[in-house]
Amino acid sequence: MNYSLLAQEQSVSKIADAVMQSCCSQSVQGIPNWLASASIAAILIFSHIFINSKASFKIKSYWTFNLFEKFPLLLKIVKKNSFPLIIQSLSIFLFLFIIFAGFFGSQRISIVPMLVWTIWWILLIFLAAGFATTFCAICPWEGLSSIISSLSLRSRKKKIGFEMKWPKKLKNVYPALGLFVFLTWLELGIDDMTKSPSMSAIMGLIFLAIAILTVSIFEKRVFCRYLCMVGRISGLYAMFSPLELRGKSMDVCNACTTKDCLRGNEKATGCPTMLFPGGINDNNYCTMCTECVRACPHDNMALNIRSVAADLIHRSRFKMDEAFFAVTLLALTSFHGITMTPSWNIMVDMTRAMTGLSQAPIFSLLMIFMILIPMGIFWFSAWTTKQLTCNHKMRTRDFFKAFAYPLIPVALFYHLAHNGMHFFMEAQNIIPLLSDPMGWGWDLFGTATKTYAPMLSLTSIWYLQVILIVIGHIFGVIVADRIAKVLFKDRKNFIRCLIPQLIVMILYSSFSIWLIAQPMEMRTGM
Repeated sequence: MNYSLLAQEQSVSKIADAVMQSCCSQSVQGIPNWLASASIAAILIFSHIFINSKASFKIKSYWTFNLFEKFPLLLKIVKKNSFPLIIQSLSIFLFLFIIFAGFFGSQRISIVPMLVWTIWWILLIFLAAGFATTFCAICPWEGLSSIISSLSLRSRKKKIGFEMKWPKKLKNVYPALGLFVFLTWLELGIDDMTKSPSMSAIMGLIFLAIAILTVSIFEKRVFCRYLCMVGRISGLYAMFSPLELRGKSMDVCNACTTKDCLRGNEKATGCPTMLFPGGINDNNYCTMCTECVRACPHDNMALNIRSVAADLIHRSRFKMDEAFFAVTLLALTSFHGITMTPSWNIMVDMTRAMTGLSQAPIFSLLMIFMILIPMGIFWFSAWTTKQLTCNHKMRTRDFFKAFAYPLIPVALFYHLAHNGMHFFMEAQNIIPLLSDPMGWGWDLFGTATKTYAPMLSLTSIWYLQVILIVIGHIFGVIVADRIAKVLFKDRKNFIRCLIPQLIVMILYSSFSIWLIAQPMEMRTGM
């Protein structure tokens, strides 16, 4: 008998059991009823004060602080052709490690699910809120597809592949929205999806394959612009972010005859998502890749720190595809929270008793139901707004797409509250896994069999969640106020226009408070 091999297997089993015990699902108490009631009261009081205030928010412009001007060394670094590879190298390395560990490491215990679903997927929302679409700039899928299509580590100019036009009917965010809904269905509907290292690796490779396929067939980076659900979620939330990449002077942009920032030149490829800096007014589709900075012959690009929510507060153009994405994002974020509460099991049991269906169809039906309810409520509020204002020029769909944007900060801050709870309660479980990332029985740092307490106390997390949801509601009201002013100049219709939107936001913010008051199952998640 090979005693050394037996001892090694026993060691692996011991470490696996210890880590699984530390990472296993557990129920965490929601916020106390008194705190939930106080939070809802604060939301109602603020909304009442706001709607009765004649001096609402009047913001004509926003301040900016140009980091390129204040820190010339930063601009010098960004202008180097190797800059994209420099900032993408770590994410590419981690991506390749995840693929390797997912396929060749242990399937019982692995760092892969923790890295993908608890660290990256959770922190992605915080990154978008604070640093716009910075993840897009370091995205491993874009980095690897660019290296393959350019056959170079420095240049991003395509050397292989076709330059076909993306279909006009698909020049919207609906493809990315479809992928988002489908991935949510996989993540929550298939029990082993977020627990299986190999399944996580397969999902990563599927996204890489789509990125490579589209860059090989179509012009520029249509994957980033129209297909990538990660980019589109980040883009919507980045409209709140205090960071932007813009042209310094619109006069210089408009007077430029070459438009190198868009078309490219010998130094850079130009904007991969086909944006002209002179016409950019939000962060939604900018991937922060800085190709425009390297291509601009006039040094007219600025990396600005700015007022938060500037893209939303100063918005005057509204798009239906973005509106549907915003409402669906809000719905699915709440849906994710519901599936972790006892109420979800009750809903599943009731549906099974009424229909006799199995788990997968029941989950699919409930998921569709939970998307359609917010969509219907919000469409009804848009219809109500049209009736109250007696506006014959605007249709219900016009109000729907305009007032979907105030929901973005509401959804963002609930998302932050939900993700923050997961991160501060679960992220410490990565410490044992760092000692044995492949599940091979290692103990590199002496932490493989240890357990660690959450980073914050449960009470601290409760107050953090409540504060975030209330802040999101306040910003939602501010954005709704600004949009109502764009649509109506007279105060009478302005108030009538605003009331249905405030009611919807109060309902959703109160629902968010109710969600975080429920016992929540700790598991990897969105």
